[in-house]
Amino acid sequence: MKTGRIIFLLFGVFAFFIVHGQPFFDVTEFGAVPDAKQPQTDVLQKAIDVCAEAGGGTVVFPPGIYRSATLVLKSNVYLHLSPGAELVSSRNENEFKLFTDAGFHASGLPVQVFAVNAVNIGISGTGIIDGKAEYFLDDLEGIDNFVAEEFRIAREAGVPMKKHKKIPPLTVMVFFNNCRNVTFRDASFLNSMHWGIHLKSCRDVVVDGIKIYSSLEKGANSDGLDIDGCSNVSVSNCIIETGDDAIVLKTTDKDGPATPCENITVNNCILSSTSAALKLGTESFADFRHIVFSNCIIRNTNRGLAIIIRDGATAENILFSNITIDCRRKDFYWWGSGDPIWLVVTQRNENSKIGHIRNVFFSNIRVTGQGTTKIEGHPERPLENIQFSDVSIKMDPEDRPDKRALQGFYAHDVKNLEMNHFKITWNEKEPEPKWQHGAVFENISGLNWNEVSIDPVPGKDEPAVIFKNVLSKKL
Repeated sequence: MKTGRIIFLLFGVFAFFIVHGQPFFDVTEFGAVPDAKQPQTDVLQKAIDVCAEAGGGTVVFPPGIYRSATLVLKSNVYLHLSPGAELVSSRNENEFKLFTDAGFHASGLPVQVFAVNAVNIGISGTGIIDGKAEYFLDDLEGIDNFVAEEFRIAREAGVPMKKHKKIPPLTVMVFFNNCRNVTFRDASFLNSMHWGIHLKSCRDVVVDGIKIYSSLEKGANSDGLDIDGCSNVSVSNCIIETGDDAIVLKTTDKDGPATPCENITVNNCILSSTSAALKLGTESFADFRHIVFSNCIIRNTNRGLAIIIRDGATAENILFSNITIDCRRKDFYWWGSGDPIWLVVTQRNENSKIGHIRNVFFSNIRVTGQGTTKIEGHPERPLENIQFSDVSIKMDPEDRPDKRALQGFYAHDVKNLEMNHFKITWNEKEPEPKWQHGAVFENISGLNWNEVSIDPVPGKDEPAVIFKNVLSKKL
């Protein structure tokens, strides 16, 4: 290597190599040319392969733009994006690999950075990976049955039935399958065409200080961080603004068998989403347990906190604490209604198993929203042991013409619902005509509350709270 480049790299990645204590491999020494117009997949892959063959180390991208299709990361290899470095996705779908082993992405989508059955891998640095997403506006085709009622309301309100569509290739920015000791630090992931970072059945994962951005208006399916059947995961200090779920835990049955999500913490993150900011589901073919979300700021988001069980799994022992939420309604075709919190057990189809949600705790949550907070069990499988402590909800009018909200809070089919220091208020200056009640409780077995304040809808002669088939009330 040239002396000047060695000096630069020592300054640029010194802190990183203190941690890993491994040699580094400069991609330009393998023939990569910064700011080249054509993809350089082969020479970038060569740097990764040589690094792996040497026993591991760090592949370094100096400042500049490097275009590529699929890069396969291997055990003991880390990618480091120096300040000013950009790894840009090719726009030619034919250049991407389709994997035929256990790492094949079942959706058939191309992948920018891929790994399967690897250990000790990661991406670091303050550089960028850019998916270069492209969209066009077109007439709506078909109806999403999960939100069919919302589509009907929009159509009756005269909302133009159009949505943005993606221009292929529909690239997943990062997909790691069945990997262990995975690290993401500081890098930025921009403009993903599909899921940004998808971790499937990975263990011992640290995600710290990364940034993920996709279009809030156009980016359908452009999730930020998908934690899919993973265990022992720590996510902290991230800023994520995405056109679909920001941080979402799933247990899919694709790309290998469904595995549980367990022992996961998300802490100190700033999130915005046109769908949900923090979510479990909807893919729920294996269980979720021992999960903590804390100290997060959620703003300009279509849905705040969600647990959506559709495929028979159990979600249990989950804590949401010290979170501020500001929910704003988005276009009709997005999942979410400006609702701060939604817990639901339902069925994906008539043959789906009925799952369960139990032992979920909300503590010190401050909410401004435009949609109804809903706690919805299944008649055959009520939610169990749901607790709200020090939670306040303020209802604002909806920004969109297709109004949806009726109540501030709605709970049904729940066993043991506890509410302590719980409050609902309304925007009195701009009440919505459709607003009905502060809260409705239906088919509740065991409702226990202490210091609960629920205001009636301003300007209406309706009761603040409605009880229907509520047993064992302790008010």
